[in-house]
Amino acid sequence: MIFGEPTRKAPSRDLKEALYKKQKGRCNYCGIKLSMSYFHVDHKTPVAREGKDSIANSQLLCGPCNTRKGKLTDGEFRRRYRLTPTRQTKGPPARPKSQAYFEKISKAIADKKAKARRREDNW
Repeated sequence: MIFGEPTRKAPSRDLKEALYKKQKGRCNYCGIKLSMSYFHVDHKTPVAREGKDSIANSQLLCGPCNTRKGKLTDGEFRRRYRLTPTRQTKGPPARPKSQAYFEKISKAIADKKAKARRREDNW
């Protein structure tokens, strides 16, 4: 354990192949189609937040989506980026979303936080 983070083992090739087939080779958030070697195995509920190492708690994400998600849960990420809720989705989006879509929302969130900080500083 490093600085309170749980130790993690690398995902097995079998797990990655099963997820790849289940998601039809597409990122679970943006829907981009990639070869299996470019995907990251991600926990829907992060291990740092009591998530389990199981196939039900795993998904394949492209690098940008995985980095953007960080320690958010699947539901938090989907709400933040206005994606279909987990209960209503049957896998990756039918039409891919561009990274510009996610960047625009990230910028709006950052601007809103900066504005709130400036208001607090003015008090």
